[in-house]
Amino acid sequence: MKKCLVLDLDNTLWGGIVGEDGPEGIQLSMQAPGNSFIAFQQAILDHYDRGIILAINSRNNPEDAWKVIRTHPNQILKEHHFAAARINWNDKASNIRELAEELNIGLDSMVFLDDDPTNRALVRSLVPEVEVPELPANPREYARFLHGLPYFEAKVITDEDKMRGNLYVTERLRKEAEKAHPNKEEFLKSLGLQLFLYKDRADCVPRLSQLTEKTNQFNTLKQPFSEDEIAAFMTSSGHHVYHGRLQDMFGDYGVIIFALVEKNDKVWNIRSLLMSCRVFDRGVETALLSHVLEEAKKEGVEEITVEYQETEKNPPAKTFIDKHFTNQKLSTTTTIPSPSWMTLTL
Repeated sequence: MKKCLVLDLDNTLWGGIVGEDGPEGIQLSMQAPGNSFIAFQQAILDHYDRGIILAINSRNNPEDAWKVIRTHPNQILKEHHFAAARINWNDKASNIRELAEELNIGLDSMVFLDDDPTNRALVRSLVPEVEVPELPANPREYARFLHGLPYFEAKVITDEDKMRGNLYVTERLRKEAEKAHPNKEEFLKSLGLQLFLYKDRADCVPRLSQLTEKTNQFNTLKQPFSEDEIAAFMTSSGHHVYHGRLQDMFGDYGVIIFALVEKNDKVWNIRSLLMSCRVFDRGVETALLSHVLEEAKKEGVEEITVEYQETEKNPPAKTFIDKHFTNQKLSTTTTIPSPSWMTLTL
């Protein structure tokens, strides 16, 4: 499944070239041919509402393009719908690489739509990881074409899926806010981070199953669990399932961390620990481990162990384990404080 839809502007989101025709002269109206572009934008908005990230990749004057997006009465997609934008005169292959880096997503999770066959060929050649479908020549077919693409189908659409487009927009706000602080810790304190931790709570089972399937970088055990498996762990006397939801002054990150703990009399084993990459460097994983450690102490547990299977993509998980565990073992006599910049709500 793809995560991000990267869009050209001229003759893609609207008819005509705004730099030549002006905002008043582009085709974006209730009459043909402008109505085809309105229908296409509505189809894109439908994808956004299902959690697809939107980004712009356009060779254009930024002032002209943003004027249409911000002020045109028939423009459906507004500035807040786009998580990132490259509106410049650089080549589109370079732009799309920059977009992937800014959004912290893989190039192979992106789909690029552009009416210009030269731009499509360029991106296919220089960034082969990106999916570049053949947009129809007739704009009347754009909306149907988008709905027919197979890249955005999902077995289950969770609340986090629906939030995804907005999550990336708010992340852009956080990056801008960070520039006003002298260091990372001061920035984190300013966010008012609040972590809600839950244990064996069944209302988030679909999201937790989804996390086990999708999470790669911070994941100690790359093993997906089905909804039925996670629900069974929650009702088992030999397991606990922990998860957390993070919020700050800019909004809700959603459910972003999962831990499966196997319980024995004197040893608890963290069989799986994983966390969404969008909350790296927030201290969420440390806060969760601190909470699990305190619960283990209360039940007379002497040691916590953690399973780890190395993959090409999960060094962040190994770094965390090396910091807190010795040979993947942690004594419960150890104290691990939660980050000072975070409020913990149980």
